[in-house]
Amino acid sequence: MSRARVLHVVEALGLGGLEQVVLSLTRHASPDFPPEVLALSRGGPVQAAIEAAGVRVRRLALNDYYPGSVLRAARAVRAASPDVIHTHGHFAGVAGRLAARLAGVRALVHHLHTADSTLKPRHRRLERLLARGTRRIVCCSEAVARHARVDLGAPEDLAVVVRNGIDPPAAISREAARLLLPPELTEPIVGCVGGLWPHKGQAVLLEAWGALPPSLRRGSLLFAGDGSERAALEEQATRLGVADAVRFLGLRPDVRSFLPALALLVAPSIGREGLGLAVLEGMDAGLPVIASRTGGLPEVVEEGATGLLVPERDPAALQAAMAALLADEGRRLRMGDAGRRRVEREFRAEPMTRRIEAIYEAAIGVQRAA
Repeated sequence: MSRARVLHVVEALGLGGLEQVVLSLTRHASPDFPPEVLALSRGGPVQAAIEAAGVRVRRLALNDYYPGSVLRAARAVRAASPDVIHTHGHFAGVAGRLAARLAGVRALVHHLHTADSTLKPRHRRLERLLARGTRRIVCCSEAVARHARVDLGAPEDLAVVVRNGIDPPAAISREAARLLLPPELTEPIVGCVGGLWPHKGQAVLLEAWGALPPSLRRGSLLFAGDGSERAALEEQATRLGVADAVRFLGLRPDVRSFLPALALLVAPSIGREGLGLAVLEGMDAGLPVIASRTGGLPEVVEEGATGLLVPERDPAALQAAMAALLADEGRRLRMGDAGRRRVEREFRAEPMTRRIEAIYEAAIGVQRAA
């Protein structure tokens, strides 16, 4: 087929999983599908990485999808002159698809990166309405596909599952990785990577950490990420008497470089988690993972093989799982090795990109047939 220009539409370009997927799609784009990116609200740390790959990023400063904002987005779409528009997330999905229609682009692909149970009824109505003109809704997990069909009313044949993929990490020794972390951290180090938001469940992890027997709590707990809950979590750590063993690193773009220094990764999410890019990165670093049994996490973590699954909001179950793995280094190593092999086999970025480009090709074919 002839070349088809792809415009990825996002809200912003921070350090979240959605933005990392967009980065992978631009880095691995084939010559048949040259990409650009339109950030509707703001840029962010990922913008530089996308531009370093030779991909143009256009930025607006929109805060809503009222008519005036949609008209501005439509002008940006016309300037990019894409053949396919690929929107990511709710905000960009609404504004981007409305703008695409005004700009005359009909090959629309929407990407759901999480199962967001917090969407209000009016937002769900918008998603149902916009689904009618969307060629495909890409879902990063079976859990998200169920959300699209059941909660958002997407037709059965519209939602297609393409699981996230990541690139292999840069080679780094455990010793070099350890130098990237504060020297006062004692081992074994347990890590939690992600924004400090209520649905990420870090408060549950802190409670579970505080309940560990002293013999197993001789190590450290670190949080990499930032968000609205940081102050509350710091206060909780002090209240539980574990503040000396807990460190909040803030935003760390070099997360993958220091992961090999950890003994264990925990993903205590509550209520929503599309697939868990941080979990994939932890497994790729050879870490066993303890994760909540929510969203797409059970599709990544194989119970008893690459890690352990626990009920969400259950600090006692999480404490028991951490105690079991912290007490058994051999089991941690076996799980970590199995997790690394699983990521290599099933969750790489290039195959993900090729599957999504096949969706673009089909969307363009439907448009031309129409």
